[in-house]
Amino acid sequence: MRVFYFLEDLAHDGFIKALVTKIARQESIASDRLIHEIRSARGGSKVIVEFRKFMKDTMKLTAYNVDLLVVAIDGNCKGYQERIRNLEKYIKSGHPFKNKVVFAVPDPHIERWYLLDQRAFKKGVGIDRAPDLPSYKCQKGYYKNLLNQTLKESDVASLLGGAEYGEMIVENIQNLEALARQEDGFEYFLSELRRLFRDWKRKRNHE
Repeated sequence: MRVFYFLEDLAHDGFIKALVTKIARQESIASDRLIHEIRSARGGSKVIVEFRKFMKDTMKLTAYNVDLLVVAIDGNCKGYQERIRNLEKYIKSGHPFKNKVVFAVPDPHIERWYLLDQRAFKKGVGIDRAPDLPSYKCQKGYYKNLLNQTLKESDVASLLGGAEYGEMIVENIQNLEALARQEDGFEYFLSELRRLFRDWKRKRNHE
């Protein structure tokens, strides 16, 4: 199964890829059956422009070479539904990714997903404490600063603002559905990805 990714920045990379792999395993798709293809990992204000260009460039792909596209872009306090509506308009009818896209929209930022499961955060990073997590706080840099402050206070070295721990945090999450009940955007991503994985398996079984 070829899984393409359009990622906003490095903080999405390990976390989202590990999350996709974990959900695939739960759907009885072994890790070695997944081919991960990272197509973009650039952040900043031009991310939507880059996504639009990415969709134009991938029109050349054939439907037979496409199984799934994972798009991970922060909500930036706009909410996952509005962000998804703005992204979907660039997936034109006839595009090989049409009906094969799942959106991961952490709102406001991916660092909130890093901290959602505090047990997994502590185990993944290897520390004894996790920060108290507000139910939701729309403030630029709030969760990134909270993550960095926690690492600093725990004497954890990080050259990537905590991004290097994303994969291990996901690996230590025990109950994805519990996180889905805390975060609507996470619930959407989880349910849509499970649906697409099951559709792919059904098609494979009929080939």
